[in-house]
Amino acid sequence: MTIPPPDFALSESRTYSIEPPPPLDGFSPEEFKTRRDGLRKAFPDSVILLRGASEEDAAYLAGAPYRQNSSFFYLTGVDTPGAFLALLPDKVLATLGVRTLKSDIKEILFLPVRNAGKETWTGGKLGPGEDTERATGLEAVVEASSLFGAAASWLSKNPNCGIIAPFGEGAKQTPEYLFMEDIRRCAPITQFQDISNELGSMRSQKSSSEIARIERAIEITCEGHRAAAEMIRNGAGKREYEIEAKIFEVFRSRGAHNAFGIIIGAGINGTVLHYEDNHSVLQKGALVVVDIGAKYRHYCGDLTRTYCVGGEPNARQQEIYGLVEEVFARVLIDYQPGIDSLFAMSERCKQLLKASPLRAKNAAGEVCTMDVFMPHGLSHHLGLDVHDVGDRDAPLLPGAVITIEPGLYIPSEGIGVRLEDDFLVTPTGLKRLGPELNHQL
Repeated sequence: MTIPPPDFALSESRTYSIEPPPPLDGFSPEEFKTRRDGLRKAFPDSVILLRGASEEDAAYLAGAPYRQNSSFFYLTGVDTPGAFLALLPDKVLATLGVRTLKSDIKEILFLPVRNAGKETWTGGKLGPGEDTERATGLEAVVEASSLFGAAASWLSKNPNCGIIAPFGEGAKQTPEYLFMEDIRRCAPITQFQDISNELGSMRSQKSSSEIARIERAIEITCEGHRAAAEMIRNGAGKREYEIEAKIFEVFRSRGAHNAFGIIIGAGINGTVLHYEDNHSVLQKGALVVVDIGAKYRHYCGDLTRTYCVGGEPNARQQEIYGLVEEVFARVLIDYQPGIDSLFAMSERCKQLLKASPLRAKNAAGEVCTMDVFMPHGLSHHLGLDVHDVGDRDAPLLPGAVITIEPGLYIPSEGIGVRLEDDFLVTPTGLKRLGPELNHQL
């Protein structure tokens, strides 16, 4: 049976039958308010305009399911598609066409007007009005259709506009770039200012409530690993996707989703850093790289272990694994609070690998030091995104959450090994988050 396409023509006359899910996902409105105030304070002369994700963005991302832009959620706690946020400097009045909001209003959320017919298909959505203002703690929530008219008025008097600027070769094809173009059309004198670095710095310092959410994501990820380990150690002849399916079952049964594509790389597949085909047969004695992360209520975990099919690794597998484990431990011991950056830690890791007496052959048959076989960095920030925002070159500050993940990948031998845990940066060192997960091969 095929359901016909929606007819929204009569939607305005219909009654709302499904209440929208509450915003904020269990966090306090004060936490989001503090973030918005901090961003306004960082850019006191700018009209800050942020675009939330739309359902059309999912089509742009090759059919991915809808998810809110992480920075937008970080500032609002709102998941509704098609939303916008405006943060106004003190000298700009909150005008909306001929209407002027209260003079002390400096933050405005723009939401699409609710459509009862559409909500029959999508479920209840937040809409403009006082109910949403009370639920979110935002000072004003108005119709999304009024955004560009209001922006034209604000920017004609104050042309400084803070936005999250797209970057990279494909920047001009992104929704963020199109948003800038829309702003420029309604206010041609606009001078854009990229707020990404400041917002990234804010996001990299996790609150206690964010850390608690990340820890729960890590706990669920650990449960997925335990289930995977049991299957792999008795799994000769199974397919990689059978392990993937078990992990997915664990995640969903605990209210989580995948933070990224599940990686189950057996044998030479374990040397492919982001291998996601998960189709090969597990051969007895092969090493299997399992890199998984649960996303629980917006926040991510990210843990990697390497297991042996049958549980009996050979001598060469053991010495490669042993080197990765040794480097992992050494990186933690050598960490310098207040001094180390992600880049500095990664460079130290590469030097430790280079100093090892072990050697392996590259694709050309040349004998190389072991640093050659770790082509990725040691670490990344973790939070609302699995590769969360944060400066790789700046000293790590307390409150940051990072991964530590050394690895070695030797295609000529069909051996891939990676170990990864998640850590909270504290004033005195790195604190492992979540329960202990077995490091044994």
